[in-house]
Amino acid sequence: MIASAPALGGKRNTLCVLISDAVKMGNNRCKHAHLQTRFAMSKRSLFTLFSFVLVVLAGCASKPAAYSGIRFPATNQAGVTFQEKEVPPQCRAFAHVIVHTPTGLTGARIGQQITEYAKDKGADLILIGMSRRTPGKGANDFQFFFYGPKEDYIFNKGWLGWKFGFKDWEDGGGMIGFGYNNWSDTTVNDFSMKIQTVLLRCEAGRP
Repeated sequence: MIASAPALGGKRNTLCVLISDAVKMGNNRCKHAHLQTRFAMSKRSLFTLFSFVLVVLAGCASKPAAYSGIRFPATNQAGVTFQEKEVPPQCRAFAHVIVHTPTGLTGARIGQQITEYAKDKGADLILIGMSRRTPGKGANDFQFFFYGPKEDYIFNKGWLGWKFGFKDWEDGGGMIGFGYNNWSDTTVNDFSMKIQTVLLRCEAGRP
């Protein structure tokens, strides 16, 4: 009888060890599951944050800021030229703009929209530079990106060439001929484009 006691105690010890190991294993599984849950939540949080940042950046990139340049009294009409040498000597340049056009418009519609924008800012002459296709779908509506100058200047004395909005301009497709004939063209374009533009004031009238 006395000899059998240690054997019973051994069984109890073995059972206790098994129970202890099971508890430890359960705790480890719980810890592992908790870590997996936290990791999954962290991934979801990072993905949500990343998506939000992309949306914000996309919004900032696609929407021009409100016009903050020089304004002259609005005009009733504005002429257009495609040659720098045709700008009269008294004309003052006051706005460098890259125009983004939507798809599916005629040259006449594009010319009308740019002219209305120019007249509203006080231009009586518009100088059109180069044009190029816009990658992808392009803008949903007309967008006018303003690139200075801080002060208006005599065009024939201060003009430095088509160097403004370089990053915006370079992020474009192939070059397009957009001249006098296109300005009143009624053919619908199946692409959008970017157009270099300078607004000028040639008549008297300071802002």
